[in-house]
Amino acid sequence: MNDKLKNLSQHQIEALALKGLEAEADAKRYSLWHITRDLISELEDNKEEILEHKHPQDLISEYVDSNISVYTYEQIMIFANNNDLWHRIDEFGADDINQQIVSAIYSYLAEEADVWLFNQEQATEEV
Repeated sequence: MNDKLKNLSQHQIEALALKGLEAEADAKRYSLWHITRDLISELEDNKEEILEHKHPQDLISEYVDSNISVYTYEQIMIFANNNDLWHRIDEFGADDINQQIVSAIYSYLAEEADVWLFNQEQATEEV
């Protein structure tokens, strides 16, 4: 590999490095694991507000919704890069493929957020 780099200019090496960094950023941006981690982090940051709310599930739904990209391309890339989403059943009666993709992402994140809420409610009951 080093022999290949010897023949490249500094500009070409920098361009390759930038391309690698962009690919790494895309992998994180479209990774369901990273999206879920960001959602849970946001829930943790707002735990008190959520748990004290009259209807905590309503807030959970808002947080889940806000963690889904509004851009169709990003939704498609998230779906394409996460096979956990491929076999989900549409729960919302989506009319087209874009809505089915969003539905799959939403249902996955909602399940993760529901587990978080259940665990938090159990922990507060034990105290």
